Amino acid sequence: MARQSTKTVEEQPELEVLPVVEMITYVPGLGDPSHVTWAGHTFHANIAKEVRGHAAGTEREKLNAHLIARARENKLFSVGNAKARRDPAKEPTTAEEYRGYFVEWMKTPSIQHAEDLVARLGRDRDLQHVCGVGTDDFDFMRDLFMPKLHDLAKQDELTQAQLADIWIRHGFNQLPW
Repeated sequence: MARQSTKTVEEQPELEVLPVVEMITYVPGLGDPSHVTWAGHTFHANIAKEVRGHAAGTEREKLNAHLIARARENKLFSVGNAKARRDPAKEPTTAEEYRGYFVEWMKTPSIQHAEDLVARLGRDRDLQHVCGVGTDDFDFMRDLFMPKLHDLAKQDELTQAQLADIWIRHGFNQLPW
């Protein structure tokens, strides 16, 4: 017959579950709504909302704790100071997607000179054609592109002739808009 162990297993006290308080921000993507309701909370775009949860608390606190955990995994939400996770950028396939893509690359910090901006637009000509970018799209792009080009040309101290040379160097004999 087996002897019973003389050592008793000490029961470890349950770890005290602490309340969790986090700031959750809804960060919508292109075409997403300006607000969403999730687990009874309405989140407005880019506005942080404090959520209090506790795994051993009331039903509402348990639900909030679960919400906080799921928000950490959701690409449309950022929790605390963490940035929202984003899918890797994909190339656009429609004119609408291209407009969003265009807006994003206009924000690129590597574009610091007029030459950089025109060169970037020139690299996208085939993609614009594939996406079916039309006159309305080019009007939209012009309204964003030209003020930035003007500011960069002024910063680079370019004359109109030098700016025209930049356009020609990147394959533009006339403005796309």
